[in-house]
Amino acid sequence: MEFSEGRMTRTMQLTIAAILLATFALPAAAQRAEPVMPAVSSERSSEQGDAQTRDGIAKMRAILNQMRTNLAFVGSTTTPLAHQFQLDIDMWQALLDQMERREERKAEKADPR
Repeated sequence: MEFSEGRMTRTMQLTIAAILLATFALPAAAQRAEPVMPAVSSERSSEQGDAQTRDGIAKMRAILNQMRTNLAFVGSTTTPLAHQFQLDIDMWQALLDQMERREERKAEKADPR
């Protein structure tokens, strides 16, 4: 029994490491890979910024889905670790929803119908 508990701890550690890597390292690497372009005009740069924001939100949504998938691999859903994962997922979900609402309001102001 003690061996399986040690193994579970190692599995949990690997899961945490994978989630942290996906959450922090991958978006940072993606940002470094994008070339820096000078702004041609304020309207064009604003459009590029909006597109980059939408792309960033889409990437974050994909990572959030990966976090949800990883949560399914945590053995018991009643452990403090599983609860912490769920809280992290809920926090990122709320943040992404807020970012999307801001983008929608910005788009409505730019193109009122």
